[in-house]
Amino acid sequence: VANEDASVKDDKAIHADEYSLFRGDFFVGIGGGPSVYFGEHDRQMKLNHRLSPAMDVYAGKWLLPWLGVRVAYSGGRAVGITNADTGKVFSTGTHYPKEIGSKGIFWQEFDYFGVRADAMFNVTSIIGGNNPDRFYDISPYVGFGVHKVYNTPLKETCVGVALGLFNTFRVSKSIDIVLDVHGTAVPEKFEHETGTRPGVKPNGIYSFDGILTAALGVAYNF
Repeated sequence: VANEDASVKDDKAIHADEYSLFRGDFFVGIGGGPSVYFGEHDRQMKLNHRLSPAMDVYAGKWLLPWLGVRVAYSGGRAVGITNADTGKVFSTGTHYPKEIGSKGIFWQEFDYFGVRADAMFNVTSIIGGNNPDRFYDISPYVGFGVHKVYNTPLKETCVGVALGLFNTFRVSKSIDIVLDVHGTAVPEKFEHETGTRPGVKPNGIYSFDGILTAALGVAYNF
């Protein structure tokens, strides 16, 4: 009878392990930091003029010590420049640079957000094995989602792809400090402008715009 009871307990333990993907190793987080938009004319701006605030909010789960999934929201305000030839799209009406009064080049601002699904790969666990007490982990990820400009009257919705690095610094069993650096590629029509590449392809068309964000925040693990 004792052996039968032990066998039943072993079967229950195996059964519990099979369903362990559905409990534990969840996380939620929030962060914020500078963002830079890469549009058709923005290379003519000074870098410090292009910085704008952005925010990330996310929830996910580690399916395995090295493999995780999450749903993430990213949004903010993009700052750039536009010109009269493209209809002054999202123009503030102020010439750039202001101190020079350049004709035909204007400050540009618009608000955007995106919701995406990420697949995350914990490189430190792949190389060093699972260690819940490790102070630092780095997890590259790739994500796909829907991104939207919601300024009127020129709203736009596009599919985008993101690549990022999820850096975590363990504070306690439940709390991590997070530095999440990610870049997102969206179609060039995202901010309703098109352009041509200078140099090698004078008549080439820009295929996409980009958003680069570095968000510092905190994650809660449960």
